[in-house]
Amino acid sequence: MWILKNSKELLDGLQSRSLASISSIQTFDFSTLYTKIPYSKLKAWLKDIIHSVFSSKSGTARYQYLVVNYNSSYFVKYHSDSKNKFTAIKIIQMLDFLIDNIFIEFGGEIYQQVVGIPMGTNCAHLLADLFLYSYKAEYIQALVKTNKRLVRHFNFTYRYIDDVLSLNNPKFSDYVEFIYPDELEIKNTTDSDNYASYLDLRLDFDNCHRLSVKLYDKRDDFDFPIVNFPFISSNFPVSPAYGVFVSQLIHYARACSFHSDFLSRSRHLSTKLQLQGYLRIKLIKSFKKFYGRHIDLIGKYNMSLSAIILDIFN
Repeated sequence: MWILKNSKELLDGLQSRSLASISSIQTFDFSTLYTKIPYSKLKAWLKDIIHSVFSSKSGTARYQYLVVNYNSSYFVKYHSDSKNKFTAIKIIQMLDFLIDNIFIEFGGEIYQQVVGIPMGTNCAHLLADLFLYSYKAEYIQALVKTNKRLVRHFNFTYRYIDDVLSLNNPKFSDYVEFIYPDELEIKNTTDSDNYASYLDLRLDFDNCHRLSVKLYDKRDDFDFPIVNFPFISSNFPVSPAYGVFVSQLIHYARACSFHSDFLSRSRHLSTKLQLQGYLRIKLIKSFKKFYGRHIDLIGKYNMSLSAIILDIFN
């Protein structure tokens, strides 16, 4: 089971030869994650995690301090002259204080939050991530000792904060209640037996069990236009504005397995940008730059530069 930072990490993982044949795709969502985390369990797990990173595998002390600088952080075994050094105990105390002192003002009254963590704070997603990781790690470590064959079914289970993707493990839902605490509600959000949307991707497998991927954007279903790129007439610098076009092309090429999906996205973007004042000739120039620098991404479509330009800009 892997923790994701973004969809690119998932796309990299999908290149595994072990996923040459897909038998199932399932997605799940923690519907009440932030608001249901119990403080006692959160603090207990954080304490265990912090002690584990300061210790060796045998349980003996490995590091004395964590030194935190402006651009870097590192562990120190013995001595440090830095003023920004923290022991495991100190970090635990700071986190306990943070969690125990969450107050909210509403209607002129002050309330103390006693369950759940506020969404939108800098640490919220990290605390939630570590909380879920702790339960998963405990379950998998126990399973390694009792049923190594079953452990392999979790090799291609991914989680991005409160969204879970499970590949080739059709009975994953049977084990959810054994992995995560009762306070959290997790729902099966799979679209169909052979496809599912996850993050900004749609994953499908065909009758031959071959996996394919394309971009998924909920905003495509809106019945009104979305302004999500700068107008060329705005105060936005011209060069970075055309750079947005290139960055989106890279995103499309990484995510789209098929040439037709890449073309559809690229053609739509080109048309939209031209309506916002971008020059066709400069967009073509930017596309040529993209093609030359990222042949590793677009080469899978086996199409020449001239053919793709004709398809997108005509």
